[in-house]
Amino acid sequence: MDSVIAVKLFAGPLVIGLASLAGKRWGPAAAGLLGGMPLIAACVVTALWLEHGRDYALAAASAAPAGLWANIVYMLALGFASRRFGWFGMLVCGWIAYLLVAIGLAYGGLAHSVPLGIAALAGLLIAAGLLLPKPSAPPRIVPLPKIELATRMLAAFVLVAGLTAVTLPLGPALTGVLSAGPVAATVIPAFTLANAGRDAVLVQLRGFLTGLVGTGASFLCLAPLAAHLGAWAALPAAAIALGAGYGANLLMQRLQR
Repeated sequence: MDSVIAVKLFAGPLVIGLASLAGKRWGPAAAGLLGGMPLIAACVVTALWLEHGRDYALAAASAAPAGLWANIVYMLALGFASRRFGWFGMLVCGWIAYLLVAIGLAYGGLAHSVPLGIAALAGLLIAAGLLLPKPSAPPRIVPLPKIELATRMLAAFVLVAGLTAVTLPLGPALTGVLSAGPVAATVIPAFTLANAGRDAVLVQLRGFLTGLVGTGASFLCLAPLAAHLGAWAALPAAAIALGAGYGANLLMQRLQR
């Protein structure tokens, strides 16, 4: 099996499992925050590096920050669509919005725009703090049966398999934009809306948006770090992801008080 496919197929279910367990323990915000971190995207870039070399991997990674604009539109689409639709209709609205923006970025020559990637960090915070609808009540935490956890992980496996088959032949620009695609933000909100309601989904989406700040910050720094550190750049990039994601989460908590 191709190493990129193997990494994505196993990383996706693992992230979904960890985020789901975090949501069970600490609530939907924790599930969203962990799901928004660059765990899947980092594994994809690592596999690309091993298979196609450093230049191809860094070209794909440099497109990920600008691609966060597609994630912003996706999260907002889910938030507003969850008011009128069930989980399936919500996801359809979200993915239509996501693909329109992602394809526009890739084929409009904007995928590797560093200023656009930096602006996406501010866009994530604005979307989380101002644009995303507010929950009308505190979310309720519902039990997570083992069968549901397994179903979530299987759904992630199927979703990533489909995305991989579509994106791998499309070159580094579109692959990079889609590398931070909303795999976790597809599976987890769907189950959350069905089981815990819209308020829990809105809290979760805010967590995803703040977690993605870490994704954007780490990938913005990856190429400059790799020029000096090579593959070891993954270590400071991971630290940047954790620090930026945690800092964004603290900022959102203070703004909501």
